[in-house]
Formats: sequence, C-alpha cells, structure tokens
Amino acid sequence: MKEQKPKHGTDAISTVILKTTEALADRYGIDKVSMHQIAQTAGVGQGTIYRRYANKGALCMELMDEKFRLLQEHAAQIVGQPGTVHEKLKAVLSEQIHFLESHVSYIEAIHDAATCEGKKQTFYESRPYRFLHQVLRDLLNEAITAKTAKPMNTDFTAHTWIASINPKVYLYLRKKKRYSEKEIVSFFTQSFIDPLFL
Repeated sequence: MKEQKPKHGTDAISTVILKTTEALADRYGIDKVSMHQIAQTAGVGQGTIYRRYANKGALCMELMDEKFRLLQEHAAQIVGQPGTVHEKLKAVLSEQIHFLESHVSYIEAIHDAATCEGKKQTFYESRPYRFLHQVLRDLLNEAITAKTAKPMNTDFTAHTWIASINPKVYLYLRKKKRYSEKEIVSFFTQSFIDPLFL
C-alpha cells in the first residue's frame, strides 16, 4: 500500500504554522506551547489552525514527517544488511531509542493527542507505529522460522516492546531514574531481546 504524503505541508498558511510551531518549540519546549499561542504568533485565526490540524499532536506529526521517513529508511537499511536477526533486532531497537532520545518532546505530544479517548485514530494505528511494529514482527518471525528464537506470539511481542519504551516511560527512566540512553539500550536488550534467542 502506497504511503500518503502529508496533507497540509505545501500551502503557504500551513508552512507559516509549521515554522511558527518549530520556532516556539525551540524557544519554550513543545509541551509549553499552546495551539492558541501558535495561532496568535503565526497571525492566523484559531479556526484556521484547527481546520488544518485537529490538535497539537497532529501538528507535531506533520513537523516530524520527514524525520519519521528517515527513521524508516534507517530501519530498512539495517534489515537489509548482512547479519543475524538477533543483531538486526538489537540495531533496530537501538535506532528507535536514539530517535526517541532526540525527539522525545514531539513524540510525547503526538502520543498524548493520539491516545486521547474519543479519537478516531489512536497512536497505535499511526504510520510510524505500524511501520516499526511490522519490522519487529517480521524479524521475530524470521528468527522463529530459522529456529534461532523460541516460538512466541510475534504480534504481541512487538506491541509490548514498543509500549515498554513509550515517551513517558522513557522520560521517567532518563530524568527520574537517571539511566543513560546507552544503559536503556543495554538493559532493554538484556531483558527483552536476548532471552528469546536460543
């Protein structure tokens, strides 16, 4: 199925909104920026901004679109390289954790908006989530077929892996528990990946 291009990133008003959001986020942090503030700073009405973006998460999703695309490219490169499935899984998860480290405030805003009750599409149905889930599930299935990993429900395992390093958990581990990015990668591998392999 062909991926859809961003809906709003090409018209002049949307470009102003996106650039304004990025500038405000750089100055104050995306979590401190409101849709009202974005509209006011961009010089557009709130109705104009909400017609284009249902919430701040949708706005952040579009801002992150190119970065998500590059993450997918990197993951696809890892999968296509020589090496064992075990090595590839560790590399993909390491890439995901580094991506989260680099963009955690934006991803948290996307996650918060898309997991709110009553939303038509949850975070778990978003394009980046579905892509990562498929990559992890396919690698696990490959390992099971090659008899290098224990039998398991790969759909469930991929979901729980992603859930265990969601932005809120990651921020807690980094800021409150003081684990480094490198330690999180290492401990995640030891706890969730290594035990599945024979």
